Amino acid sequence: MDLNLLGSRIKELRLQKGLTQSEFASILSVSFQAVSSWERGVAPPDVENLINIAKYFGVLVDTLLSPVSEELYLGIDGGGTKTEFVLVDAFGNVVDRILKSGSNPNDIGIEATEKLISKGIGELLTKYPTVKSIFAGISGLTVGNYSEKLVDFLKKLYPKTGISAFGDIVNLFALCEGVNMAVISGTGSVVFAKCKDSYKRIGGWGHLFDGAGSAYDIGRDAVSLALWEEDFCENKSYITVQILKTFNTATVWGIINELYSGGKSLVASLAPIVFEAYRLGDKKAIEIIDKNAKRLAELLDVGKRNYRGGSVAIASGGIFEHFYDIMFLHISKYTDVSLVTCDL
Repeated sequence: MDLNLLGSRIKELRLQKGLTQSEFASILSVSFQAVSSWERGVAPPDVENLINIAKYFGVLVDTLLSPVSEELYLGIDGGGTKTEFVLVDAFGNVVDRILKSGSNPNDIGIEATEKLISKGIGELLTKYPTVKSIFAGISGLTVGNYSEKLVDFLKKLYPKTGISAFGDIVNLFALCEGVNMAVISGTGSVVFAKCKDSYKRIGGWGHLFDGAGSAYDIGRDAVSLALWEEDFCENKSYITVQILKTFNTATVWGIINELYSGGKSLVASLAPIVFEAYRLGDKKAIEIIDKNAKRLAELLDVGKRNYRGGSVAIASGGIFEHFYDIMFLHISKYTDVSLVTCDL
């Protein structure tokens, strides 16, 4: 262990957070003298403190111990709800990361996507001007010629930096070598099969046409159920009651304008209500989940049958991140394609 390297890395991360040594010591419940000795390379933190330091700064322990590379690389992962910018060195150490709102050009328009992506890049390049290359994996970017437009836009801003962009699916395949199919279920949903160097899209037609297991589809089904119960004077289900509570309203009709103006993201935000009702044994919630899971299973079967996607698929997106157990249970009823998730 290079104590001087470790000390300088801890000091660098502390200063990035704008913390004094005393403030950092208080966070870790150690003495000011301990932090000072770490940063001066006099003594290393013990294993427990080393783990706590890495956890606090959101980096791997290896990042604290490995040599720093002057070459930096920026990876961007953009979806309908959030966009993450992750800066790493040539050894794979995470140097910095920032989070911004959704960047799907089909939701916000390509101009807004360009503005959001360039703002995030600009914030990092201000602190780290030696970025060698940038890859942007953005949901919806493969529709039309958005990918080319974003690359052209960024090359004008950063002519000395390598720029490439594609759909966010590339980020997934990079995490699981040897797996040739992936399913994303977040705000939207899509299945991709990898055929050598090309990617075959199955589904992912957008919220107006999909109906295939996304948070939007599940949230929309919840609103439809609530409106049906209201129109036909049926007893209010758990889902309807929770929607009314969420919007603090007496009628679902009273929030129709709000739902339309809020768009896809607002409707998608209601999906957790359905999963909460599911865990309580609500039959209507089970029907909604099963219907949407079946549609995803059908897309996976197409990928396996028509594009040799294989019998394993990477499962990603907010729905799988938070409700994997439920989705896996229902998808497995309709397909023999197994699902794996990524730790990163």
